[in-house]
Amino acid sequence: MNPSLSPSMRGMRSPVPMSERSITRRHLFLLAAIGLLFLAVVIPNSLPVPTAAMLGLTAVLALPGFRFGLGFKKLLALYVCTAMVTVIYTAVGYLNDAPPEAAAQMLVIYILSPLLWMLVAAGLMRAPGPERLVDWFAILTVFACASVALYFYLYFHYGADAVSFFFKGQANINLQGGFAGAIMHVYGSLIFLAGGFYSSPELIRSRLLRMAVLAMIFVCAVTSGRSALILAIPVGWVLGRLLAPRTLGFHRSLTSPLSRMVKVGLPMLVGMVAVVVLLQTYTSVRLDVIYDSFADKISSGGGTSRVGMAGSLFQGILDNGGIGAGHGKGVSFVSSAEYPWRYELVWLATIYRVGLLGAAVYAFPFFVYIVRVLRLARARQLPPHHKFLFSAFVAAFIASNTNPYIEAFAFQWMYTIPLVALFVEYPAGVERVPA
Repeated sequence: MNPSLSPSMRGMRSPVPMSERSITRRHLFLLAAIGLLFLAVVIPNSLPVPTAAMLGLTAVLALPGFRFGLGFKKLLALYVCTAMVTVIYTAVGYLNDAPPEAAAQMLVIYILSPLLWMLVAAGLMRAPGPERLVDWFAILTVFACASVALYFYLYFHYGADAVSFFFKGQANINLQGGFAGAIMHVYGSLIFLAGGFYSSPELIRSRLLRMAVLAMIFVCAVTSGRSALILAIPVGWVLGRLLAPRTLGFHRSLTSPLSRMVKVGLPMLVGMVAVVVLLQTYTSVRLDVIYDSFADKISSGGGTSRVGMAGSLFQGILDNGGIGAGHGKGVSFVSSAEYPWRYELVWLATIYRVGLLGAAVYAFPFFVYIVRVLRLARARQLPPHHKFLFSAFVAAFIASNTNPYIEAFAFQWMYTIPLVALFVEYPAGVERVPA
């Protein structure tokens, strides 16, 4: 016993090192992040209140280790510009007799929710890190696809009431005439995941898991009846092939186009053919019918409902001269009786609400992100995980034209995580890419 210590000091415990306290905070954040991503990716909109609470909690747990670096400052500056547009046009809509509920929702969806997701995404870049996050997405894809299988099983065995947890509204599955389609929120998540993993399947190190993930995504896509999800597969695959030669770790001298096709493309093709054969053998699903339906929707602009919606929004834009009618204002076409200011054609609806200039401010962060990724690719310095995130983002961004995912807080992770990841890892863009 050290005689220099007083009796009172001898009974005291030594202070817990700061590193141990940091580890505890890190573990709490990781647990919260896992729970949040499960709620937002696997069962989006099924538990909105717990999801919102988990988003707030995870953002708070991300604050202790938060680093206010140059990249986040730049992204935050862009966010502040979009927030200013939201405040201005929310006031314009309110002055033009928009419902007060609409004003409150716009402030939450356009200001509070994106900021919370930015904090969460910045925390995810520290732990588990972008590379490990892709592994998380692979596991979440398995759960998401399993939820689709569970939905079909419960619907056919116990009826529509048994699947009300997965979709708030009139649940339905259409399996007539070789067509397959269902109504589920998780298809929005699968658009992002399909674009990412069909672009970069090599990031799933386990070959068995890789083929299982690709097969499950394909089955979910062809049986979803959702054109945006089906389109995400070729979008991801094409982007992956275009960006692969410009990705870090790509060895041109060792990898010819033929060898890449044999190593990656051929197993993928064989797997997809096998899935199609199994579907047509053991179910009533016919790929030609699904393709015809997909082609009709694409050629018709998303169906008759969206065509009518587009016409009304175009007329509304002409009526206000492209200046903007304000958030919360709707047009003659009513898409939702409960929320008449909401529209599936988000791009057109945004121009109608905030005008051409406001829409350009909203789009500018995404434009900067795309330009930075392409500059990294041109310099052949694009990291593989950013190829995944970029391809997934593009698929989700295309889908936002005909689906209001970007205006739902549970889906905003698809548009926030890729941007934060790039700005945090490459704060100065391509200029400071390591040699």
